[in-house]
Amino acid sequence: MSRQLPPQQSKILAYFADAEDSGHQPSRAEVAEAFGYAFPSAVSKHVEALVRKGLLAADREKKRNVRLTETGWAAINRSPGRQGVPVIGAIAAGVPILASEQHAGYLKDIQPSPGRFALQVRGDSMIDDGILDGDYAVIQAEGKVADNQVAAVVVDGEATLKRVRYYPDRIELIAANPKYQPRIVSKATANEVQIVGPLCFVYRTIV
Repeated sequence: MSRQLPPQQSKILAYFADAEDSGHQPSRAEVAEAFGYAFPSAVSKHVEALVRKGLLAADREKKRNVRLTETGWAAINRSPGRQGVPVIGAIAAGVPILASEQHAGYLKDIQPSPGRFALQVRGDSMIDDGILDGDYAVIQAEGKVADNQVAAVVVDGEATLKRVRYYPDRIELIAANPKYQPRIVSKATANEVQIVGPLCFVYRTIV
């Protein structure tokens, strides 16, 4: 839960999240009953506060009108369960493509998990590891990347999927295709490299 939210607002936000995941839109009266409030107006005050904070969106023309915003889901460290793992931009396997922070959709067949997202692979530099153009690389953001593990890496603002090797004086980003040379990042410029997180698995759609 977000530490910036009062405890009761955090609980109400989570309640709406659970309802949204189950496909149910509760009324204020239902929420009031769940939390032991005498009147639905008490819930409305919390909802209005959460709307002001950008965590909930509400359609004033409807009675059952509340949904979590992306900021709201982030505040409780969750992703919408009914939507799946978010796809964020694209990731290059060969020539890097600038990673986008905007959601490009969701992989609905994959159960979401905190910090987990997907990037679509473009190119052929990881084919010997069975990672093909058009596949989705499912990444665990900020997860530990061990030596010789495949990971999403951002270099000079561009994201790429490579095997990471650590050396005392450098980091090597290694492709799984012999026609691509390793990219060597010296220790002096290592701060220009952001190791986003390890590859959890590859998701491939069947046409």
